[in-house]
Amino acid sequence: MARAVKKKPKLNISKKKVSVDPPKGYHWMEEQGRYYLMKGDYKPHPGAVAKAKFKTANHGKSKK
Repeated sequence: MARAVKKKPKLNISKKKVSVDPPKGYHWMEEQGRYYLMKGDYKPHPGAVAKAKFKTANHGKSKK
């Protein structure tokens, strides 16, 4: 039986960053460089951040 070959996504990661507000009723938590949503409004406490900062990316051009 042949297995499907997974292609690696070809994203072009830029140096540009965007700050993202959490959805209403949630706040961001940062742990080891990753962001998670936690229920409840933002209040300063260890790991809590007001906005999450993400790098932007574009899809690479496909060769067809």
